[in-house]
Amino acid sequence: MPLCTSWGEKTIRRAVLVALLFCILGGAAVLAHLSHTTADYSRYNVEWNGTSRLFEMIDEHGGAIFSDLPGPIWEGDALLLVVAPRDDVPEEVYGEIRDFLSRGNCVVIATESEGSNSLLREIGSTVRIKDADIISLDRLVDHPSSVLAFPSGEDPLFSGIARVVLNSPAFIEGGSPVFSTSVLTFRDIDGDGRLGRGEVLEKLPVVAVERIGNGTLYVISDAGIFINGMLASNPRTGNEEFIRKILSYKPVPIVDQGISRTAEAGVVIRVVNLVKDSTSIKMGIITLVMLAMTLLLLTGRKRP
Repeated sequence: MPLCTSWGEKTIRRAVLVALLFCILGGAAVLAHLSHTTADYSRYNVEWNGTSRLFEMIDEHGGAIFSDLPGPIWEGDALLLVVAPRDDVPEEVYGEIRDFLSRGNCVVIATESEGSNSLLREIGSTVRIKDADIISLDRLVDHPSSVLAFPSGEDPLFSGIARVVLNSPAFIEGGSPVFSTSVLTFRDIDGDGRLGRGEVLEKLPVVAVERIGNGTLYVISDAGIFINGMLASNPRTGNEEFIRKILSYKPVPIVDQGISRTAEAGVVIRVVNLVKDSTSIKMGIITLVMLAMTLLLLTGRKRP
């Protein structure tokens, strides 16, 4: 009888340990699932329309991520990247960016939304985003939204970049063009996908630069340049080299998470990623799991 009891206790202990192991593995799988989203431009989105790859590159370049711009820390040696800013930008942000530019720094804003023109105006820029259905015969793949853009002139930030691939871009008025579409491009005013009456072939600026006080502003009329699907190596887009130029242009690359849609995520996703990114929290969880398993083993060895 004691032999059967001992065998039964060991079997129960093994079952509990196996169940605990599956719980840990299942929890890890749930954690990985909950840490992702499908929101456009989100850094937590690993799909085609997310920016998870961009933030891997930012980490590789030692970029600093801020929800609020820090005070007068950097004097001319920093670059602020704002990808897909929301239309409802708080007024205090305008002053922060103006102050950042006044200290000789660089700002790069990527947006295809005319709603961002208020941001551009309030920081002192004359550049404006113009929404349009742009179709080009110079495209990467056989799709109207896949528009190629080429250098419009020499620029220290983007020197050596032969082309970039856009994803349903707007175009730019104002500033000095840095990249433009080819002349085989037109604004599809009537929406029929063909060059028609009142539509002309023309070069359309999609990246422009402007000096504002002591600083430099670059405006890119397509935040889609930064999404995962546009950083593919096959076919090669050139966009990854374009982004690396931005991240390495100044000693300190700063990435906005206060007004950028790349920060979009639900509360659950934010909490899960806080756990994933926090070494102390992860070590605490591992310690608790190991302690629980140790106590279970020690308790199982006791004889009645």
